[in-house]
Amino acid sequence: MEYESSFQPDTSPAVPRFFRQLVSMGCLAADTIQATQDHFYAVRKSIADILIGRGITTFSNDQDQTRECGKFFDDWYLYAVPGGKDYVYSLFKMREQEHNAEKGEIGDGDTPGVTVSFIAFDTGVLSACLTDPSHANRKALNREINRVVAARHQRHDPALKAYFVRTQAQGPYLIAQWYVRFLAEFAENGILPVPQAYAAQYRKNSTGRLPRFLEENNAAAGHPICDHKFLFLRDPRNLSFQEQLALLATHTADVSFPAFAAEVQYHARFLVWYARLPIPFLGHSVYDSAIRADMTIGDTELEGPAPFHNPNSRWVRRQAQCHGSGEVSVRL
Repeated sequence: MEYESSFQPDTSPAVPRFFRQLVSMGCLAADTIQATQDHFYAVRKSIADILIGRGITTFSNDQDQTRECGKFFDDWYLYAVPGGKDYVYSLFKMREQEHNAEKGEIGDGDTPGVTVSFIAFDTGVLSACLTDPSHANRKALNREINRVVAARHQRHDPALKAYFVRTQAQGPYLIAQWYVRFLAEFAENGILPVPQAYAAQYRKNSTGRLPRFLEENNAAAGHPICDHKFLFLRDPRNLSFQEQLALLATHTADVSFPAFAAEVQYHARFLVWYARLPIPFLGHSVYDSAIRADMTIGDTELEGPAPFHNPNSRWVRRQAQCHGSGEVSVRL
């Protein structure tokens, strides 16, 4: 199964209108937009890079403090799915292991992982900022991004849920494939330290689910890919399947592409009214956790038995039956 684009985004009417607008403004090159066969579109250029390309390097938060776009918007990317007669836009995160806190820098979180938001993003706010990067427009953009990626008490968009709740959805596979290749770019001489969250988990339990999988994955490869301190990539620009799985496992806690997709689907499944009921003593609901699918190493309220971490669960089996191993070719 090959998830590649084969169109010219600046001329094809099939490409979401806002993405075509960004191309016409010179904010995107045509080849940074890719699509799956089921019309999931995504942009391989972060919000920060789009802004910096227009000379917009800083913004003001709600306290009128100046912040760097490159420290806050560098992990977030635009995506779109069909919704009625148009497309609905939102954001997903791809974050490597960052070290802003260690360096004393002001930025967003450092923990690597992927997040898919099911909250619609108002592209008009970004368009206004790119056209007129006034203090007010940059501040409004920060507020809109924060609403989509972090703010509490938000509501999902029905079109986004309808897309991701489907087992057939191909978007999660494209995101996961992009992510492992994105991570490989940070390897130096083919060596990448494991994330701090994985290292801490390994120190706590060296025979847990993820360490066991990584040892099995090493055996399947016939050579060490992960020694629980480092990842060894023979050719970071041409990853083997086992190398992709090692990157995925150490950074998202999902040990296969079907498991990654199942986790996204699992979150979308909880976007229902009764999930909004507050959990006693916690002050928030399952819905609050489900509205953004966070694939990372760490404890979350949704995990519980974590069916997406069980390869024999119906969630993962259905994904595998529909998509196979998820080993796909993505043009970079």
